[in-house]
Amino acid sequence: MKTILIPGQPTTIDIEEKVFGQEYRILAPNAKETTEISDEIWSKADAILAWHDFQYDEELIAKLKYCKVIVRIGVGYDNVDLKAAKENKIIVCNIPDYGTNDVADHAIGLMLTLARGIYSYSENVRSRDIWDWKCAGELHRLTDSTMGIIGLGRIGTATTLRAKAFGMNIVFYDPYIPDGQDKALGVRRCDKLVELLEKSDIVSIHTPLTKDTKGMADFTFFNSMKKGAIFINTARGEIIELDALTQTLRSNHLRSAGLDVLPKEPPDQNHPLIIAWRNRDPWISERLIITPHSAFYNIESYQELRKKAAEEAKRVLEGKKPKNCVN
Repeated sequence: MKTILIPGQPTTIDIEEKVFGQEYRILAPNAKETTEISDEIWSKADAILAWHDFQYDEELIAKLKYCKVIVRIGVGYDNVDLKAAKENKIIVCNIPDYGTNDVADHAIGLMLTLARGIYSYSENVRSRDIWDWKCAGELHRLTDSTMGIIGLGRIGTATTLRAKAFGMNIVFYDPYIPDGQDKALGVRRCDKLVELLEKSDIVSIHTPLTKDTKGMADFTFFNSMKKGAIFINTARGEIIELDALTQTLRSNHLRSAGLDVLPKEPPDQNHPLIIAWRNRDPWISERLIITPHSAFYNIESYQELRKKAAEEAKRVLEGKKPKNCVN
């Protein structure tokens, strides 16, 4: 009987049991640290369904004596050492499509909340009893404004289509997208990132975390953005340098920011931006929205994610070709 290990994030296993059937044993320890799971259990696993909780580094992967596949229950796989997995003949897969529409919806939701002053209006009515359409400051029409999409993959494309429905002009930067994709979508390519930043009223990031994108949104990045622009990140937290974002918000170079991801999650309570945001300091009040890495989530996407992850692991264990191998 093969063993499926689902470490970390607490979960029921009803969906996984339905996929694997009685020929497989499923272990789902509710562990907050990898050390809470014994080396014996790690070594017995034939497959691992991995949430984002743990780092699957070289040391941990060395314990996986019988493991054939690690399936990241999600899109990003930056918490898995792909080189170490390959050296140990372990296939690594992800689930790239389960939350495409949901993350795009969330990005647009953050954009609308900030661009239309919805958050500011609500706060002014609730806490200050201000009933005045001018209290959110100067707002600009979305139609004919420009949205810059960094990363025109599945989610970037879905976000593009939604933004176009508002009559927005779309520019994108993605050196990995072949020529012609821009024509098919009716958008304009920027050959350099700085060109996109200078043109965009709203910038939304949709790239994976790689050596090229880690820390990409730094001081130079934010200072290159159009004054009064809005910044959205629903991709990976480590793409942005939080000190740089803090400075450009504080200087009023940026109008506002919507973040579903942060470099450290949960957020570093001692970081100046987080302190100011929690205290509703005047300089940041109503200009920053933070959601808890939840852009992917709804009941349907959560169920689809778990089902597809289990199916991918079973596919590999049955000797079939995986659909989404990343190493």
